[in-house]
Amino acid sequence: MNEDGRHNWIFFAVVLSTAIHAGLMFFMRPQVMTHIAGAGAHARTRPPMVARQRTEQQETVHFEVVKDVSPERSAPEPEAEDVVPMLSGAAGITPEAPEISESAPEPAPGVSAPLITSDPSEALSRPIVSVAPEKVSPIANGEIGGASSLAEGASISSASPLVESGVPQAEIPVSIPTLAARVLPEEAIVAAAAEEPPSKPQIGFVPAKEVFKEVDAAVVEAEKSAVRNLLDVRNADELAKSVNTVATSASAGEWSYFRVRVMPRASLKIIPKDVVILIDASGSIANDRLKSCRRHAKEILRTCMNTGDRFNVVAFRDDFSYAFKEWQTGDAAAFKRVESWLDNLAAYGRTDVFSTVASVLKLPRDPKRPLIALVVTDGIANKGVSETSQILSKFTALNDGLVSMYMYGVKDNANRELIDVLTKGNRGESFIYEGSRRRAGSELGQFSDRFRDPVLSDLRIVFSAASKAEAYPVLLKNLYRGDMLEIVGRVPKGTEEVAFSLKGLNGEKAYEGFFRYNLTKLPFDKDIPRHWAAEKSIDAMLR
Repeated sequence: MNEDGRHNWIFFAVVLSTAIHAGLMFFMRPQVMTHIAGAGAHARTRPPMVARQRTEQQETVHFEVVKDVSPERSAPEPEAEDVVPMLSGAAGITPEAPEISESAPEPAPGVSAPLITSDPSEALSRPIVSVAPEKVSPIANGEIGGASSLAEGASISSASPLVESGVPQAEIPVSIPTLAARVLPEEAIVAAAAEEPPSKPQIGFVPAKEVFKEVDAAVVEAEKSAVRNLLDVRNADELAKSVNTVATSASAGEWSYFRVRVMPRASLKIIPKDVVILIDASGSIANDRLKSCRRHAKEILRTCMNTGDRFNVVAFRDDFSYAFKEWQTGDAAAFKRVESWLDNLAAYGRTDVFSTVASVLKLPRDPKRPLIALVVTDGIANKGVSETSQILSKFTALNDGLVSMYMYGVKDNANRELIDVLTKGNRGESFIYEGSRRRAGSELGQFSDRFRDPVLSDLRIVFSAASKAEAYPVLLKNLYRGDMLEIVGRVPKGTEEVAFSLKGLNGEKAYEGFFRYNLTKLPFDKDIPRHWAAEKSIDAMLR
């Protein structure tokens, strides 16, 4: 071969190599997960469930590579004592001791668990609490990032208030729906626990079977009351024996800050749940994104659902429609019907986001089962209530923690403010997908793993009046196997101890624990003040 021929072959090889590498870079680019909280929890792989036919049916259905999951099964991951080291990367945390005894000492003989009340009238009759009025100043550019639980790159359009020090205090009465840290006098808690209460009549509550035609405020309030009735019992199990806690502290200006992380132990059993998947089928989604979301919604109905769980599916655009009038169990017949229903969805029309998320309150809530809504959307509202601030405040006030909201953004220009803030204020989490539109639903399975195994629902925290604490989030998300929840707060500088009661439901069984922390003896964590400011700014957008 002459010299010109060799040059031609070399040139051809270079061109071919460049084309191949360019193609690989295009088709194999990584997808970015922007907002999944809880370090290490999503790395676990879990076996999916098996869908069983009811006993009266003759045909046996078997799904390949699927293993049966019993609601009474033990933890699918190591003991909670082994989960603590996942926090070792956090500043100032020393997780060597598997069981951290930060909780209250054992009560005196004859003294029951502390009494916590959710009755507003009773709370208003208690001593007045001093709360510092707040001066409002905008957050510095980018300050909400870092320790914030918002997705990276999320842009909050409105200025977020921060509390400045040195403000005179005002006397205001306790108001349970509005106070950031709801408080009761510690002495009242202990004294009430020592008294023998009158027998409380058992209030029966039977959840409705079918989806309601309209959101009925009276029905919603009855469901909330049924949850409170389960929580407000005197024979609650001791929560401190079923969770591990890690606490850290910091000081800045006139304030002392604290952060408490709570992780479940294996002794807390997984409870059955109800899950509703709401899929945005409006024109802004486009059919290629919708096709991917439909496909992966079918998959998570099998992988996210445990034996005993129930589900429903909703499509929304100008209006919304439910696939079923009643909750469905995870059997083959129900899966076949919902798959056929999903296959008929097409993207068109506009989006009424507020009416759609509010429609989850039309689903009957069983107080013994957490109700979890997964909303798959771009968050762009162009019909009905379209202002993000109105959607946030209206829905949060209406829901008040009854339904846990998880939202999955299908594209990188999704309404991050709506998605991140609405979920954070309603016991949930958010995720924004930033990859190819044809794979828009590809991370739904991993995201749904975040709420697969609930162990405590409807958690609420009450600080002692002596703590004078301002803590966030106001509504704690449910506690899930292998995950954790965080509480960040601050108290006036010089306060040595923080004490609070934490209560939640494991099915129909209530758990309660009273926890005390000496702030002067906790490990130092410099990130807490910034994290607290971010959490406070989120709460301000919900009011």
